[in-house]
Amino acid sequence: MLHITNGESVIHSFAAAHIEGAYLSWLDVLYEGPVPDLPHQALSDVRARAISAMGWGEEAGVRSAFAARDAALASFHDRNEIVLWFEHDLFDQLQLIQVLAWFSEQDVGGAGGAPLSLVYIGSHEQIPALLPGRRPITADQLSLGRAAWKAFCAPDPRAIMEVLSHDLSPLPFLAAALRRWLEEYPSTQNGLSRTEQQLLEAVASGKQDRGAVFLASQQREDSIFLGDSSAWLRLDRKTEGPAPALHRIAPEQYSLTPFGARLLAGEADWIRSSGGIDLWLGGVHLKGSEAAWRWDRDRRVLRELT
Repeated sequence: MLHITNGESVIHSFAAAHIEGAYLSWLDVLYEGPVPDLPHQALSDVRARAISAMGWGEEAGVRSAFAARDAALASFHDRNEIVLWFEHDLFDQLQLIQVLAWFSEQDVGGAGGAPLSLVYIGSHEQIPALLPGRRPITADQLSLGRAAWKAFCAPDPRAIMEVLSHDLSPLPFLAAALRRWLEEYPSTQNGLSRTEQQLLEAVASGKQDRGAVFLASQQREDSIFLGDSSAWLRLDRKTEGPAPALHRIAPEQYSLTPFGARLLAGEADWIRSSGGIDLWLGGVHLKGSEAAWRWDRDRRVLRELT
C-alpha cells in the first residue's frame, strides 16, 4: 500500500498510528511560483528552480527530493493499493488535482493496475479511524482532477472560470478552493491580493510581530492554506520598491507606511506605484506595467484589463 499525502506532518501521524505501507509526501507548494502546463518531469524541474529562488532550499536538493518523489510515484504498479490523503483547503486541493491528473494517464484499477482510493483528512488525530472509510476514486474524479489541473496550469485564467461553471461535486471541496485561488489575483481596488490585504490590515490594527500578523490573517480564512514562509515572502515584498507599504522596524517586525494606509483606503494602487508586476499564479504570468487580470472583490469576478 502506498499512501500519498500533503506533507511531513501527516506522515508523522501515519507513523505514530502504525499505518501499514509506504508513505509519500507530495512536497510542493503549488500556490507559489510558476506552474505552467508541462509534462510532469519538466514541471518538476521548473518547480525545483522556483522553490530554490524563494529561498526554500538549494536547487540540487529540491531536484533530488522531487526525483525521489516522482520515482516513488512511478512505482505504483508495485503496490496493491494507492491511498490519497488530502484536506479541503487550497494547498491540499491543488496537490490533489495534480496527483489525480497524473493517475488519469496511468493504468489504475485496470488489468495489472493498483486500485486508487481517497481519504479526506478532517483531523490528524482521527487518521487511524479514517483509513477503513476510504472510497475508490471514480472515473469522474480522475476526469475532473485532470480538467482542473489543466485549467490551473493554463496561461489564461478563464480556464479556471470555465471549470467552475461545471458540476464539481465529484471533488466536493474543489470549487471553494478554486474560488479562493482567484482571490489571490491583484484586486481592482488597490492591486493587493486577498492575502496581502489581510496582512496589511493586521499591521494597520497595531500588530507588529510577523507571527501575530500571520495569525490575524489566518483567522480570517474559512479554510487555512497559507504557510508562514509564504506570509514572510509577502510581508517582505511590501517593504520593497519605490513606494513601500510596510516599514521593517526590526528583523521580524513591521509598521504600516503612509503609502500602505493609502492602499488600504483604496486611494493608491500597489502595482502602478511599485513599477509593475512580475508574478506567476499557476500557469498565468502577470507581467508588465499592469496586471492583465484583476479580482473584483465587490462583484466577486475576475476581470480582464484591456
